Amino acid sequence: MWKIYLRAVGAMLFWALTFVWIKVALLTYRPYEIVFLRLALASLLMFGVIFLFGKREKVEPKDLLYLMMVAFFEPFLYFLGEANGMQFVSPTLGSLIISTIPLVTALGAWLFLKETIYPLLIVGLLVSFSGVALLSVAEPDLSGTLKGVLLLLLAVFAGMFYGITVRRITLKYRSLTIVAWQSLFGMLYMLPVFLIFDWKHFSTLDHSAQGLLTIAAMSLFASVGAFLLFTGVIRELGVVRSNIFTNLIPVFTVALAWLILRDAVTWRTVAGVLLTILGLLISQYHDLRRKRAKPILADIPPYGM
Repeated sequence: MWKIYLRAVGAMLFWALTFVWIKVALLTYRPYEIVFLRLALASLLMFGVIFLFGKREKVEPKDLLYLMMVAFFEPFLYFLGEANGMQFVSPTLGSLIISTIPLVTALGAWLFLKETIYPLLIVGLLVSFSGVALLSVAEPDLSGTLKGVLLLLLAVFAGMFYGITVRRITLKYRSLTIVAWQSLFGMLYMLPVFLIFDWKHFSTLDHSAQGLLTIAAMSLFASVGAFLLFTGVIRELGVVRSNIFTNLIPVFTVALAWLILRDAVTWRTVAGVLLTILGLLISQYHDLRRKRAKPILADIPPYGM
């Protein structure tokens, strides 16, 4: 069980690193360019590993359609909603809306997957959310437009449906196979967006070695490493217990900003971090108290039902 938790924490750390690296990449490249390049590199890497090391799994045609749906929700739809929505709301309001993903996902997993929701799990979700809210309101500016809020809600529901759709497919295929196809389909979804909005800029750009290396790092650690780890975590813990770990992303972001950028740490920041971690521990208490860890696979009906 502890190995599963370490994988979850590792995935969140990798995703948090992108918030530091993307500031470097954005000095040269636009958001659509960054995402497209990340997914293209991830696809090449993943399928290269599959063919070079003989890790190929035969994927049934109906499951390819299912994987297309997984990739449509995340990274494609999630990114479009978040990247565009954040342009019309304050960072505080944007962070608060995005941090509702674990709560919304819990409702979706209960409705669609019939995952068991324990009272302590709900308490943990709410405590952890309050911690993220504290981290978000360092500058309490909750301004925004309806358009921005709706776009961010699109990202929230895309994140929810990603967890629900990928959960079923994890019971049938290895993480390597899932993430490889997810990256490929995500890249294909992003291709027309990239060509329509950013190709002219990209084709005339004076490319930066630092920017490209940063994008390569984000592809390796976030698009590949984090998704490989988190897909396995979803398989073992279920959607709800896995998604609450995403609240660690702002915690790691704060820590990295303090270590690398020397950002100030306030009592509000410390309280937010402690509440986030406390909520995470409360949510996992039902499993932590077991003497022997067992994969939580009985919470949903068999694949295909």
